[in-house]
Amino acid sequence: MPADVLSSDAAPAGYEADERIAARDAATLADERWRGLCTENAAAFVAAERRSAAVQAALQGLLEEIEGGTRPSVDRVGRALDPKYAPAEDGGEKYGEEGEEGGGPVRPATELLADLAEKHRLRRRTLMQHSSLLELLELPSLMDACVRSSLYEDALSIAGFANTLERRHLAEKGEEGDGEAKKGDVVAGVVSEIRRREADLRRMLIGRLRQDVTMPQCLEVVTALRRLNGVELERRNDASTGGNGGDRDLEGVHAAMEMRLQVDFLEARDAWLGGGVARVGSAQAAAVAAAAATSSPSGEKGGSASAEQILDGIERYRTRCFEIVTQFLAIFRGSFAPSSSANGNNDHSSSLLSMWTARRVQTFLTTLQSNITTHVHDTATLRDALDAASFFASSMGRVGADFQPLLAPIFEPRLVDMIVGHWQDGLSGMVETLKACRDAGVAGPLFGTETAANKDGDGAEGGPEVMQSSRTPAPPRKLLALPPLARFLNAYLGGLNELRRCLLPGAFPSIRSAHFKLVKDARMSLQANERAVFAPGLRGEAGKLREAASKMKSEFEGCLEPYMSGCLEVALGSVDYAAEEARKAAALAAEKSRIAAEKARAEEEARAKAKAADEARKRAEAEAAALQKAKAEAEQREKERAEARSALEKAKADALTKEKETAAGQAGDVFFDD
Repeated sequence: MPADVLSSDAAPAGYEADERIAARDAATLADERWRGLCTENAAAFVAAERRSAAVQAALQGLLEEIEGGTRPSVDRVGRALDPKYAPAEDGGEKYGEEGEEGGGPVRPATELLADLAEKHRLRRRTLMQHSSLLELLELPSLMDACVRSSLYEDALSIAGFANTLERRHLAEKGEEGDGEAKKGDVVAGVVSEIRRREADLRRMLIGRLRQDVTMPQCLEVVTALRRLNGVELERRNDASTGGNGGDRDLEGVHAAMEMRLQVDFLEARDAWLGGGVARVGSAQAAAVAAAAATSSPSGEKGGSASAEQILDGIERYRTRCFEIVTQFLAIFRGSFAPSSSANGNNDHSSSLLSMWTARRVQTFLTTLQSNITTHVHDTATLRDALDAASFFASSMGRVGADFQPLLAPIFEPRLVDMIVGHWQDGLSGMVETLKACRDAGVAGPLFGTETAANKDGDGAEGGPEVMQSSRTPAPPRKLLALPPLARFLNAYLGGLNELRRCLLPGAFPSIRSAHFKLVKDARMSLQANERAVFAPGLRGEAGKLREAASKMKSEFEGCLEPYMSGCLEVALGSVDYAAEEARKAAALAAEKSRIAAEKARAEEEARAKAKAADEARKRAEAEAAALQKAKAEAEQREKERAEARSALEKAKADALTKEKETAAGQAGDVFFDD
């Protein structure tokens, strides 16, 4: 009854509990519990009632059988001793009246007494052997107690003694006839019960193998099963006709029993292995992991619980598989030895472990693939699971069952799916951003702030030295001016970063194919966006949207796509490709420097030539001017000389004229002017 039924603390203030009400409630609760127990154990009650009726009927039948067997003898003895039933004088026999119970011929009293004395003697002899007979009849119960108490040696001794009883009593009595054989019914019943207990012992031993047993315990159980097979083989030997043919048949039976023992061993241990693994992936464990994920503030704890569950399952599977294989090899290694009489059976024995191991490995791989697909969402957990599975495979390799090549088809597709998931999220985000801006007619989210380093043209910090030192392409900072492309690139690089934790070379072709598909889808999305914004009737900032669409398309083809290809090759570990790209970048930078230097030198030379030409021109002009001036001066001097000569000639002419005039008028005046 619940504690709060009669609790005064739970009652409100001013309430006094009534003992009669409490007693009635207690009686009602007890009646309900009694009815519930009766309902739950109805099958047991019905079975007990049926067994009670069967026991009463058996006892009643036994009493009637005893009374029916002893009553005629008592009646015959009474008639023999009664004078009215005395034999006739003519030597004939006198019969009782018709319809009288016990009617029939009346034997002499001496014969009847002698018969009773013989039966009494036999019963006294039986009574003297009461303890031995009781022990014989208790053999089945004793063997059952030994089986339940795990006393295998004693139970096997009783089973061997049953063979001795069968050989001494039943076989000899069966040759003497049916009359004598009936005397062995008790022994036959005891032997039959012991045989049934042998089956129970076998089931119990095999059930013991379905539990967690150590190597000594396992060896003890298998030894007991082999002894049990020996008991059965001894019984078959007693029942056989003998001779060489019988020996060969017994050898075949022994080989078949050994093979069956190995099969039973692997089946039982397989059930133990399956039970342990089933608990790891059971619904209860999944519910616990889900509850942990729900109760935690973030989903990391839930993911960690699932990862721990997977790793624990792999480790449990590994230890149990290796333990089973080790036990099988340690116990049945002698069965693999070559034999001239049973080569075929030995071949089957040697391949039995291989078949079981192949089946369990396939089951493990199937379960592992399902768990990884369902619970693993990051490459760190994937790497841990891969390490655990690889260690499991290498451990099984010590017994010739290395399955490491079968792990790649399980982990590589999952790795590709996680990387492609990051890429598709980035592409979907870019497409949704473009569509939202196009529908709203807003171009603000499509443009960012372009830094001063972006205006230099290459958009890389440190130039080619960064690529040569770290073999990692420098990020194109010019994409900061286009946030949708920058976020798409971040998602792409986030997917590639997953390869840093778990790099599987077999997944490279699939990753490259996914990369080409991603580039194609992104290009098609940008082209579709460009067609949509250039369509007539666009609302809002149509000019800026069209400018952004054109710029994003050109930047994707000219900058983003080559950078993504380079990052992919570097992430995949293509060192030659990275070094070649670094060398190409260095050569390109050197070529640019050489071209710039040559251009500067040519410009300097051109400037020098222009300056020299200018100076030469100026000098020529100066010389021409000087020459012209000198020529003008010469012409002026020549003109002056000519004028002087003309003046001189004129003066001479005037002088002559004057001389003539003065000579005539004045004598003796001589004028000379140089």
